[in-house]
Amino acid sequence: MRYFFDIRLNEDYAWEMNQFHFHDAYEITVVLDGSGEMSVGSHTYAMKRGAVMLLNNAEIHRSKVEKDTVYRRYVIKFPLEYGRMLSTPQTDLLKMFGQKNPCLILDDESLGEIELLCRRAANGGNDYGDDLLCQSAFVELAIKLNKLSNVSKKAEPYHSKNVDRVTPIMEYIAANAEKNITLETIAAEFYITKQHLCYIFKKTTGLGIGQYLTAQRLIRACSLLRQGESVQMAGELAGFRNNSHFIRTFKKALGTSPGKYSSEYKGTVFI
Repeated sequence: MRYFFDIRLNEDYAWEMNQFHFHDAYEITVVLDGSGEMSVGSHTYAMKRGAVMLLNNAEIHRSKVEKDTVYRRYVIKFPLEYGRMLSTPQTDLLKMFGQKNPCLILDDESLGEIELLCRRAANGGNDYGDDLLCQSAFVELAIKLNKLSNVSKKAEPYHSKNVDRVTPIMEYIAANAEKNITLETIAAEFYITKQHLCYIFKKTTGLGIGQYLTAQRLIRACSLLRQGESVQMAGELAGFRNNSHFIRTFKKALGTSPGKYSSEYKGTVFI
């Protein structure tokens, strides 16, 4: 059973993800210094000191760091079941995720408090009680961020011309991923040639149409498997027409088979 969280202090200089990606974990990014940006789906946010990005599990995103700046931030990741295990009927630690605007802007005082909690949560050791002290700091961090998510200023996303053009295409694919849609189907829907569709989509997202469609189907399959659907049914309902292809694609993207992924959620008792 994957009861854990991962927290790291990362530093990068003039770095960029060349395409969108997703992972089956909740992710929190707390920016301490530097300047960059993060694209979440079709929205792009400036990530400067005090910015906190709250990404729910399987959110498609990518980021880049501006030149002549050292981008320093804490990145915290944890699986769905860990957040549920630590939550109570009174205090849902996952409540802050899934908001319409996922990017908080903290003042220096609040950022200082969050940075201290991140440092405590990351300060793992092998002495007696160190594991529980780290977990306690993580819980305190999650509670603090949930409270701040209700009162803090939110960053407004900005768009480029290409992003505005591609946004409805991304939304269409996400909404129809389980259907038998093809490149021809999408091009006809938006009255655009296949060649130009592929060009602007790849240029804007870093992904091909087929890659993005597959990612959306995998996100849907993960959700279905967590809900208890069989491997074959989850693949079919997510839009995969061949079960063997689904299993191979799932394992390549998530590093585990859909059967193993599903079994990790069965028989789990959450507090």
